[in-house]
Amino acid sequence: MSSEFTSLLLLIAVLALGAWCLRRIDTLDPFYRQSVCWTVLGTNGVYLIWRLNHTLPDTLEPHTLLAWVYLGIELLALMEASLFWLCLSRTTEKANPTVIHDQVLDGMKKVEIWIPTYQEPLEILEKSILAAKAVDHPGLKVRVLDDGGRDWLRAQCAAWGVEHVTRPEHKHAKAGNLNHALASSQADFIVIMDADFAVHHDFVRRVLPRFSDERVAIVQTPQTFYNPDLVQQNLRLGGWVADEQALFFRDIQPARDAWDAAFFCGSCAMLRASALREVGGFATDSITEDLLTSMRLLGQGWSIRYLNERLSIGLAAESIDAFFLQRDRWSRGAIETLFLPDGPIFNRQLSLMQRLLFMPLYWLISPFFHLAVMLLPVICLLTGMDIMFMEDPADVALVVMPTVLINLLCLTWISRGRFSPVISMALTMLMAVRMSYSALSGLIKPGSVAFKVTPKGSQTRASSDRLLFNIMMGLTLATIAAIVYAGWASHTPDNSAVALPWLIFLGLFNLLHFLIALVIVEDKPRLRSEERFRIEQSLALISGPDSEPFKVHVLDMSASGLRFRWAGQRPLPEHVQLLLDGHALPLVPLALRPSSTGVGEDMVCQFGELQTPQRIALIQYLFSGRHDPLVQEPSGLRQALKRAAKSVLETN
Repeated sequence: MSSEFTSLLLLIAVLALGAWCLRRIDTLDPFYRQSVCWTVLGTNGVYLIWRLNHTLPDTLEPHTLLAWVYLGIELLALMEASLFWLCLSRTTEKANPTVIHDQVLDGMKKVEIWIPTYQEPLEILEKSILAAKAVDHPGLKVRVLDDGGRDWLRAQCAAWGVEHVTRPEHKHAKAGNLNHALASSQADFIVIMDADFAVHHDFVRRVLPRFSDERVAIVQTPQTFYNPDLVQQNLRLGGWVADEQALFFRDIQPARDAWDAAFFCGSCAMLRASALREVGGFATDSITEDLLTSMRLLGQGWSIRYLNERLSIGLAAESIDAFFLQRDRWSRGAIETLFLPDGPIFNRQLSLMQRLLFMPLYWLISPFFHLAVMLLPVICLLTGMDIMFMEDPADVALVVMPTVLINLLCLTWISRGRFSPVISMALTMLMAVRMSYSALSGLIKPGSVAFKVTPKGSQTRASSDRLLFNIMMGLTLATIAAIVYAGWASHTPDNSAVALPWLIFLGLFNLLHFLIALVIVEDKPRLRSEERFRIEQSLALISGPDSEPFKVHVLDMSASGLRFRWAGQRPLPEHVQLLLDGHALPLVPLALRPSSTGVGEDMVCQFGELQTPQRIALIQYLFSGRHDPLVQEPSGLRQALKRAAKSVLETN
């Protein structure tokens, strides 16, 4: 047995043992967390030393130019990865105070909930507004900031008993809308919820104690979703994988908080009104007003804290167009802060770590690095050029692959499974194609794009980015052709005996992700008009005003209907109503389906015509934080893989 093969087996055994050990270690334990992160940093350092000493060509010539270009891109990626792992080495644990601090609620601080809106339809706004009305806090005021000036919304707000706010002019988009409301507000603290987010009833009670420190300006909470996002929907994986933003909101933001570099994300946050007034309100010179306002506050000595609790739910981007519209705004907005006085370069009041963490390195480096990873195997296999002049064939298995695996394994551990390596890589490749243009445009013409609202709900239509689909299909076919050509023609690069198998492996690696990306880019129709929530409790049904209520076990419910377990011991009455928070909601039975447990049947019903008080009771019951969205329900690996395979076949 060769020494290289023995070393490879030993390495595999060490990685397997490491993976087994990581499953039993608490990710919040400071010692283990820092040990894992510094292990990754050390591994990347060893890779860099190997890369600089054993893979570079001796001269700069036309046939080696590609290797030097890739080295430059890879060095930038390693720099961004090092900052990422350094950030993750710390985190703030979720605090759970049970007593509200007297100094915070002295005199019962005035709290307002603001819901900025522009074009959102009633089907979305009713959830946000009615959930806000159910928040627990004496004297709470709900203000709907309507930048669309809609008469029907004014009438609806009056019916619901909330304030409808408009402004005579519409400068500076969302930031201008918020500043107009700030000028007329009497609140001590402001909760901002985007129009597609429903706040939980205990939001103020959970967040307000974090303002006991008088220098805390903002407390941000995670943005979580009650509908499947682009990846969950198009791959038909449902809740088997976390939503695409979970890694950021559940792991990266708490880590940034430990470095005093968490930031306001535009929604699901509480803000101190006096702090906003001190810095001149919300920043209006960026399309990411939340990010720039955060840096302005931090630069003037205020703090921003992060509370890692789900205290609201909202709608994720529901189409490929909406997804990239949102990311394009984030990318351009982050990049344009480089040129602004309050940004990470010119804001000297920020600490060194704050300035580093607010640098938009992800948006500037990741697209181009992944474009290089996607294109270089094709170019090298077809031309005979190489990007790594490796001296020993075993280095691929002993250096390159372990470095990649250790990074992926440790990130999966840090995120507690919220990071899915294969799916995340496929989505990152899609983003590389689209976001590279945004990054270049943001650098060349900062501030050239106006704020655009992400379409949600009935505004969203199933779509397909044909240009992006064609590009990914072209990359897929080109990679297949390059592998076939290199394999059958034995077109081996002259300067490295290991180049051919290494490049073929990288091409096959890319092919897997290209195929997944092709499925993601094709929007699947959303058949449900309303998303379901897991109920799993006994509720009462009645068949008339004077009838005796009888209990049924309700499995799930949406704003349009419900499903409950029906044992079939007696026929279901023709006219039946659900008792919900003192209201009787009419039901229309639709179908009996076999129960997944094999006992009895599941009755599916839709709600009949609801009066206003009944509708309010239903919306507040579902969207005020009492129940979990069903999209988060874990499903078996076998079922998930079957659904993914079916999606691939349907696309092809």
